[in-house]
Amino acid sequence: MKIFITVSAVVGILISACTKTDVDPSKAVAGSSSDEATILKTRSSLLIAHSWMYQEYDFHYIDQHHRGDIQYLRGGSNNVIDLDDTRITFRKDGSCVELDGGYKYHGTWHFSDSTATLLIVDFTNWVDEDSILVLNNNHLKYTEPMGYHDKSYTELITAQ
Repeated sequence: MKIFITVSAVVGILISACTKTDVDPSKAVAGSSSDEATILKTRSSLLIAHSWMYQEYDFHYIDQHHRGDIQYLRGGSNNVIDLDDTRITFRKDGSCVELDGGYKYHGTWHFSDSTATLLIVDFTNWVDEDSILVLNNNHLKYTEPMGYHDKSYTELITAQ
């Protein structure tokens, strides 16, 4: 059940936005408070620009070359879980919704700080703390803590 909730929260976060600007959250932010405000605004705009859907979801992530055990891959024939129809939408007002197999999960989202590299999604019954690897117009890739010393990997793409 925790896996379903974690997947749902991640999907919800990813489905909601994008603009035409690429953002690399791994680059350090150094500058004025106006620079930090611009970063938050840009990354928020990317997140809320559209709905997101799952491309891939893995357990036991190590790095981009060792993403772990695939639980879901769009178009895959041996998926452990079905995320084909799951959609996540992030809204400008800080709310989000995940549609998953006839269920609708409402929550809120925000970035943890001015670097906007940690996305916090709160669905009341669970909270996801997603470390963003890539956020651009077409992709949201992130990792999330999963137990002690373990992470999951999620890739969301623009929903069709």
